[in-house]
Amino acid sequence: MTLIARTGERGIATLTLDSPANRNALSAALVGELRDALAACAADDTVRAVVLAHTGSTFCAGADLKAPPDPEAFVGLMREIVALPKPVVA
Repeated sequence: MTLIARTGERGIATLTLDSPANRNALSAALVGELRDALAACAADDTVRAVVLAHTGSTFCAGADLKAPPDPEAFVGLMREIVALPKPVVA
């Protein structure tokens, strides 16, 4: 199951958190997929900006306590968002 859906239009990449059953909580799998998607956006010269979106009623409930990410992976995700060479809007 894919937890991050990527779409794009006119230089804007939209990364959609797609795990509404747990309110898009940051599981190890979701963090891994989001990091991969951000890296792909950073490497794609056609992407000028990244929008983070969600499915369901909640953007993100925080860490998934049933399948928590490794603390280093979580910190890495935050650093990658800040350091991405393109604007990120959530």
